[in-house]
Amino acid sequence: MGLYDPWWRQFSINNVLVNIPLFGFWGIVLGIIYSKVYELVPGKGISKGLVYGLFFYFINMVRMATFHLAYARILDGAGYIFQGFFTWLIWGLVLGVLYEYLSGRFYPIKKEVKIITYDIISGILPGAIAGFCGGLAASIFQVMGHATGYWGTQAASGELVSTIEYWWSQVGTHLFINMIWGVIFGAIFAKVYNLVPGKKFKKGFYYGLIIFFITSFELGTIGVSWLLNHNAWEMAVITAGASWITGGANGIVFALVLGLLYRKPPK
Repeated sequence: MGLYDPWWRQFSINNVLVNIPLFGFWGIVLGIIYSKVYELVPGKGISKGLVYGLFFYFINMVRMATFHLAYARILDGAGYIFQGFFTWLIWGLVLGVLYEYLSGRFYPIKKEVKIITYDIISGILPGAIAGFCGGLAASIFQVMGHATGYWGTQAASGELVSTIEYWWSQVGTHLFINMIWGVIFGAIFAKVYNLVPGKKFKKGFYYGLIIFFITSFELGTIGVSWLLNHNAWEMAVITAGASWITGGANGIVFALVLGLLYRKPPK
């Protein structure tokens, strides 16, 4: 269909042997999380799995597309949105079917567990500030990648392009996009607060790390694995740096700030 930049298309095919164990691993991780947040997922029965799958489509593929679009990589952004929709739709549907069948047969739920949640408004401001700070950290590490030549943003040709002279645009891009997603993740935090391990500061910190793990880190493992499967070692290093170092800087700072700022509403 002409989606994805031409240089990337060669790496996005013939990855079946890599995808089976890789997606299997992430399926286990996200399946465990699903069992913990099951009561909070909208819908009933199989539809819960479908909603859960589309949620991950939103925070992974749609979120990643916003960064590609900011760098004018229109085809890559469109590719993520199109391909990711069917991937997560089918995954969520299968998860919903299997979970309902297996849990109903082997682990029937005797009574619904009531999970205390808080108004999403309580997480919006802390999330926005945490996202802003995380975006600042991401912009610094992104420019460091360009300065050293080890990671950064690839042009449509697949070459690493120096953007030191566009420092302000780097800052603006990461601050704005991460602040928007910080608001969304902060609102979600208010709903899952009592499911996150730890107390007070640790809850926000652990939650921020979990978000990084199931978004930037997860997508990085897929990109790096595909590149290594095609012996594109240099591109794998660049992708790992952009996903894990830049994304990790954002995730850690977001987690720290959210942990410090968020206070659960009084009863």
